[in-house]
Amino acid sequence: MQSILDINDYSLDYTTSAGLFRALDHVSLKVDKGEVLGLVGESGSGKTSLAWAIMRHLPHDAKESGSISLRDQALLSASPMQIDAIRGRRIGMVFQDPSTSLNPTLPLGEQLAEVLVRHRGLSRAQAWAEGEDMLARVGLKSPAKMMRKYPHEASGGEKQRVVIATAFGCQPECILFDEPTTALDV
Repeated sequence: MQSILDINDYSLDYTTSAGLFRALDHVSLKVDKGEVLGLVGESGSGKTSLAWAIMRHLPHDAKESGSISLRDQALLSASPMQIDAIRGRRIGMVFQDPSTSLNPTLPLGEQLAEVLVRHRGLSRAQAWAEGEDMLARVGLKSPAKMMRKYPHEASGGEKQRVVIATAFGCQPECILFDEPTTALDV
């Protein structure tokens, strides 16, 4: 069986004023379809850096070696256009702070629907209905009301659930979570 995510001998260095800082050192892992993998480590151990590397959200001066593949797609050599086509459709990310993922000037429903239109090709009406359904599935009590709220009108936990619903709503092959329960009110 081909892995969904295959990381082989991957190292990552950041350029700092003091020189190169090794954030990741020869990481190798595989994630198969249906498998859940959790990375545990101290703050600063590289968990978030690995997620950012997979999503190709690295600073331009980052130094990398090894390989990261999403099924048959080598991510390190992928063009910006290829990466743009992969993000959301094939791989999703839920960041630790939901506020960094949400546009403060748009209602939550507009943002969720926009992502579903773009990545799944749904009509606006289909995306809105699917958005309400996804919000109900992640445990939000009044999905229709939540769709009309702006980010500043929602609690941190509600915003995190919207971001989680958005990631799952795109139906990617792989979803990365960076401390997804930090803001949840459970």
